[in-house]
Amino acid sequence: MEKLKGFTLAEVLITLGIIGVVAAMTLPTVINNYKKQVAVNKLKKFYSVMTQAIKLEEAQNGAIEYWMTDCPDKNGCFESWYNKHLDKHIKSVLKRKANGTSPSNYEVEFADGSGFNAYAVSGVVNIFYCTEFAYCGNEKYDGTRTFLFSICKINDKYKFVTSNCTAQTKTREELLDGCLKGNYDDADVFSQGRRHYCTRLIEYDGWEMKDDYPWIQAKQPEKED
Repeated sequence: MEKLKGFTLAEVLITLGIIGVVAAMTLPTVINNYKKQVAVNKLKKFYSVMTQAIKLEEAQNGAIEYWMTDCPDKNGCFESWYNKHLDKHIKSVLKRKANGTSPSNYEVEFADGSGFNAYAVSGVVNIFYCTEFAYCGNEKYDGTRTFLFSICKINDKYKFVTSNCTAQTKTREELLDGCLKGNYDDADVFSQGRRHYCTRLIEYDGWEMKDDYPWIQAKQPEKED
């Protein structure tokens, strides 16, 4: 009678070890790809919701230029402006003055767990969108969990845009470099956690984080002595 051959314990352990190594190498990539897709889907949804809300308000009260004058030419007006013009067109589960930040900031949370922190000043509305409301905060746009949007003037017309108005005229190479470094404020300083151009880069690429999207921000190079 022919004997059946099986695997030895050593062979099984070696196989399991190889599988473990492969899993350890590929799992972070799989997880990051999943996080990227979730972030992009929420960003695209938020952009659509805000754009639609503005269009609905324009249908009722004319072009945004007419009701934008209620804000943002003075600090602290965003809360009343948002609740007067946009809140009625947007479903939210929480609205409040932002905790631990300037009294000018206002926070809104959506049913999907995302939200934003925003304020208005000097003719611009700055909106810091967060994929999870717990990450929301003033001046937070790290390109992974928080992203910058704005309402600002382009050719004398107010528009809701990804990143800021400056980003709208940048090439992809410039957007990629700015997203990688976070150098909008100062080309020589990588402003950590403040990456202005990442949202616009994602929109530019057709609402996608391409393979070269800088998920991790570059570190400031050390100065040579």
